[in-house]
Amino acid sequence: MSNLYLGSFVDKHSFIHSLDARIKIFYVVTLSTLIFSVRKFPDTLIFTFVILFIISIAKMNTNYIVNNLRRFFSIFLFLFLMYIIFSSNKIFEGIIVMWQFLMLIMISLVLTYSTSLPDLTLAIERLSTPLKILGIKPRNIALMISIAIRFIPVMFLRLERCREAMLARLSDFKRLKTIKILVITLLEHMFGSASNLSDAMSARLYNEDAMSARIIRLGRNDYISLIAFFMFLLWFLV
Repeated sequence: MSNLYLGSFVDKHSFIHSLDARIKIFYVVTLSTLIFSVRKFPDTLIFTFVILFIISIAKMNTNYIVNNLRRFFSIFLFLFLMYIIFSSNKIFEGIIVMWQFLMLIMISLVLTYSTSLPDLTLAIERLSTPLKILGIKPRNIALMISIAIRFIPVMFLRLERCREAMLARLSDFKRLKTIKILVITLLEHMFGSASNLSDAMSARLYNEDAMSARIIRLGRNDYISLIAFFMFLLWFLV
């Protein structure tokens, strides 16, 4: 479990897993917007407990969460240093902002952890249907987002393998040249994978105008979660 990367789906029997992917996308977008509208510490604390509750009912492994969050440690450290250097009188506000970024990542983890890629793709396709009026094809949007999500764990796996191969050759990662070689090698692998994927889609006569025939409907758990979510919004906003 600790070796799973951001974007990895884990099939479990939980309340969050049973929800419609469209509902989960709506929750992620709404909570992400509300998180950055919060400025007071008590409200931030309430959001934290809500997200931790969601994580618990999704049956997410602690090692999985920690393993993914530590990859963003350098970003959090950079933000903290910027506050110390340029806004030393607002360090507490900076800590709240970093904590909000942390919660945003955790919300994204819940979505990818509890939603399979086919379900996520179909949900995005259905939610993008109104864009047909503007001449935008929903299937293309769904495909691009799903491929981007799928490439995240692939990228981390490639990075780990390249790093291990270079360590086996006694590479020194304290040198800038070694890091440059690692990045270039990783980019070569990723562009190669993208090219292979493009060729495979062309060979299978990908049709951007087609729509999935699969029918998705909201279930009992979806309505229960919607009622609970809107009650939380009403209480929080009022």
